[in-house]
Amino acid sequence: MPKRRRTSEEATDASGEDLISALPDAVLQVVLSFLPSDETVRTCVLARRWRHLWKSTPALRIIQGVVMYWNAEEMNNFVNYLLLFRDRLPLDECEISYTNPYGLANEEYSEIFRFANMWIRYAVSLCQAQVLKVCIRNVPVYLMCGNSTLMSQFLRRAELTGVNMWKHSLDFSSCPALEHLNLCSSAIYGPKISSQSVRRLSITQCEFNVNTGSRICISAPCLVYLQLADVFGTAPLLERMPLLVTAFIRLGHGGFGTCTHEAYGDCDECFPYGGSFNYRDSNDSVLLQGLSGTTSLELTTIDPDVFTFRKDLKQCPTFSMLKTLLLNEWCVAADFGALVNFLQCTPILEKLIIQLRLEKLPRENSMIETYESYNPAVQLVLKHLKEVEIKCHKEDEVVCQIVKILSTFGVLSDQIDIQVIQKAYVSGSFSFEQTEILD
Repeated sequence: MPKRRRTSEEATDASGEDLISALPDAVLQVVLSFLPSDETVRTCVLARRWRHLWKSTPALRIIQGVVMYWNAEEMNNFVNYLLLFRDRLPLDECEISYTNPYGLANEEYSEIFRFANMWIRYAVSLCQAQVLKVCIRNVPVYLMCGNSTLMSQFLRRAELTGVNMWKHSLDFSSCPALEHLNLCSSAIYGPKISSQSVRRLSITQCEFNVNTGSRICISAPCLVYLQLADVFGTAPLLERMPLLVTAFIRLGHGGFGTCTHEAYGDCDECFPYGGSFNYRDSNDSVLLQGLSGTTSLELTTIDPDVFTFRKDLKQCPTFSMLKTLLLNEWCVAADFGALVNFLQCTPILEKLIIQLRLEKLPRENSMIETYESYNPAVQLVLKHLKEVEIKCHKEDEVVCQIVKILSTFGVLSDQIDIQVIQKAYVSGSFSFEQTEILD
């Protein structure tokens, strides 16, 4: 006859002591908070003591994938009843995660997310959740966050993946405690992303006003860290960020415009007024003005013909606090003017890193023709620049020209470390496994 499974109340250690029952309810509730909410509810059948513990766990986790038999109706009914019977106590965290396990039709997705905004408002506004995580993956439609402002005096961190946000939902000024905001793989439509409290902002693989032709503004004066990578649509306008310390900007293939003309982005064809890459004024700085107060800056492009950085350099501000700078091949396009202009605006620069994919340099033949004719005027000696790294696949004329330009800024050859990378890098980042140091 098979042995009967012991309940949690019967669970003991070798000495016969019931360890689980010895734990206070508050500790058990914290342990339960790490489980998906449907599994937390199931613990009510373990023993009498567990019957109501799930009602007061400090986390709400609506995670599809554990209960594979859920259809849209069952999922919505479960979550709605869960919120109805749960004690309305403060939440540490609310997590909504959905990954498509089947090939559902589009109308089924919209039914699954029918009450999502209500769940979010319940957690953030009524239960004072401090962390909000929404992650929707492998779904051909976005979760609609709607046009309503997120309001909470307690929300400290928000991570939103696979959502659709527009207008008022981009205004986080009603969340004065919000310090961390991560937006990933989302569609963003509206005039401005704004927050007076956010200190760390990450926007990756998002769409900005795609097909609308308008430019979104990012207003976050308290930022100390900014990541803007692989976004699509029009380049955002960055307002002043006086506290910014570190910024990582990587422009991808699907946005910000490219120029294949001799002018490399200076031609009118690439800046049609009213078009999708229109600057409000031909001399406006879109990205660099807002980044001018940072101390560590990485500016890279996947496509070296993206012209946003070069256009901004026409009105380049002085980076009076910048100490570490990383650039890639966009800065050596045309006559190396972008590199020269940038160095002239970095009076206290201490470390410079240039990453080159020589097989993907923009319009390489045209660049070679400018080597002999290029003779930059010396306007600034970089007295503080002590370390220069040039990472490339081979030491050729492009690298030699960079060394020549650096010498006009007072940089000695023994300060320059040329590293030949044997393994290609992807999306702007080298693999440093095989590096040859050239003397």
